[in-house]
Amino acid sequence: MSQQKNRSIVVIVCAVATFIATAGGISAALVFAGVESGAAGIGFGIIVSKRTDELVELRHSNYERIIVLGDSTVVDYPPGRSVPDNLRRLLRSEASRKIEVISLAIPGMSGFEYYAFADRIAATHPDQVVVPINLASLSDHWRNEFDRVESVGWIPLSRLPDLVTRPFYAWGLTFDRILLYMGIVGLELSDSWQRYGSQQIRALHGIHLLRRSLLRPNPRTLADGLPFFRLPFHPAFDNRPNRFHVDSVYGEALAGANADHAVIQMLAGALEIYQRAGIRVLAYTVPMNVEHFERIGFDTRTGIRSTVEALRGMVENAGGTFLDLHNFFPDMAFKDLGGHFLQEEGFDGALLLSERLAPELLQDTTSTRANPDPYD
Repeated sequence: MSQQKNRSIVVIVCAVATFIATAGGISAALVFAGVESGAAGIGFGIIVSKRTDELVELRHSNYERIIVLGDSTVVDYPPGRSVPDNLRRLLRSEASRKIEVISLAIPGMSGFEYYAFADRIAATHPDQVVVPINLASLSDHWRNEFDRVESVGWIPLSRLPDLVTRPFYAWGLTFDRILLYMGIVGLELSDSWQRYGSQQIRALHGIHLLRRSLLRPNPRTLADGLPFFRLPFHPAFDNRPNRFHVDSVYGEALAGANADHAVIQMLAGALEIYQRAGIRVLAYTVPMNVEHFERIGFDTRTGIRSTVEALRGMVENAGGTFLDLHNFFPDMAFKDLGGHFLQEEGFDGALLLSERLAPELLQDTTSTRANPDPYD
């Protein structure tokens, strides 16, 4: 009886191991083929396109429309306490004119998606667009984890000549894949593609993420005591990243990015569309935990200065206003590794950020909309 029980246990263990190995291999193949992220990417595009379509139908003439873009540092807060919510209250209470603040921010949104949906956003006739620039989005880590390459499917065919001049290859895209995604959207197959992708990866995605985050060897030996795995947490500071994580997420920004950086090129393309449409742009660098980065040994001055100036030049060349807020908050203002802002009694990071942005948005913009809709 005991031998039979042991034999059963061995069979179960072998079966589980075989399943994990097989699923891991299939998952890796899907990632390599660029298929696994499809459900998320197409879903993102469906959400943004539906929101912009609704705004196009809601023509506005008696109020000013401000659209807020951005990632989870903008919207990932309790109901009514996000950056757009705070801006809405502040501007309504302080403005001499009627203003409506509309959020199109979605977690993970950055320069690539700004470019992909710039035409659709311009078609909603906003008077101003708020463009947060998360310096983490300049990294390979962000491009691999968060950017939705399928968003190119919503770029109008008329903009293909501009697209081919942009460094889309930095996201692993090829021209045939771009045409594939455009075809899926153009033939209104995005919902079917999303369902297909979801069913294909549902059983594999979790295993792949676990394997990639815990079992992938780390080629470096970290000074903070994590030599073997790519774990993000610092052992000495609660809810703070270790050196490896900071380097993988902010390394390109800290080293110094120039105007030729792939993400900056995409941002420039989006802002050029707003400039041609006569839409005022307020761009700002999302605050990052400079105090902690310096505490664990990073130089947050030399390279970052080049990055900020490259972003400033890009924004101002497109006629926008640029605010450098990367060092806006101290260490205590951040609640987690993702750079989200603390919200507790006596301190509300999202509110403080909104209070810094509001005066810029309150400036008179009546002279900026020389050509409200160049695409009609």
